[in-house]
Amino acid sequence: MSDQVFCPRVSDLLASIRTQGGAWTPRRVTRTHLTNGHDAPKRTTARHDLALLARAGFLVRDSSNPDRTRFLLNKAKGGVE
Repeated sequence: MSDQVFCPRVSDLLASIRTQGGAWTPRRVTRTHLTNGHDAPKRTTARHDLALLARAGFLVRDSSNPDRTRFLLNKAKGGVE
């Protein structure tokens, strides 16, 4: 799956993840959506976007803490962290 098949909100999120790196939580995604000018204040939207990018292979779930949902850029898919 390439970046072009995503809606603008998810494409902008992926660009932000690639630029900023680090662990991504639904809260961080929500703040990034607002910073990028997208009206997506719901946690459900953020979780959906993270899951979509994970299914596409751009993110991997960080399983170091099972009580917390965090995703990291998949270095095998071009992540430079």
